[in-house]
Amino acid sequence: MTHHELSQWPLVISVSAGLQTLEGMQAFTEDWNRWLDRGEPFASLRVFADADALAHPEGSAQSARQWLQERGADIRSHMMGMASVVPADQYEKMRKMNVEKLFGVPASIFADADADADDALVWLGERVMAPRGLPFDLAAVRAAIRSARLAAVVS
Repeated sequence: MTHHELSQWPLVISVSAGLQTLEGMQAFTEDWNRWLDRGEPFASLRVFADADALAHPEGSAQSARQWLQERGADIRSHMMGMASVVPADQYEKMRKMNVEKLFGVPASIFADADADADDALVWLGERVMAPRGLPFDLAAVRAAIRSARLAAVVS
């Protein structure tokens, strides 16, 4: 299940827990379509709560590729940056993905050393928000992460 927290817009916090379904992946891209259709710049913090959340459901690869082709220009023009937080035991496998090249925006993957995703938050603050003069309330972002984690795990 994936839960999005938009209270820190233009930072979208998405927390995924457990195995994802094809329907869940489609809902995820529909959410992204809505954010992209706003025509406003935003940043993304994706937190994968467990290894299962990283697995793609059967049949999702083709639709994901098609969506990236269709929305790639919008992603590059509206996405300010993307940080992904993965379980520490999955980091070595995931860090080999070139998310920056895939999406064409500043991006990085971080190991979840703690529940607050501090390394990712520092990166987002320094690399994405501060250069644009955007506010970045660390305490509020941490609270939003905790809320999204709880909602993703409970759902």
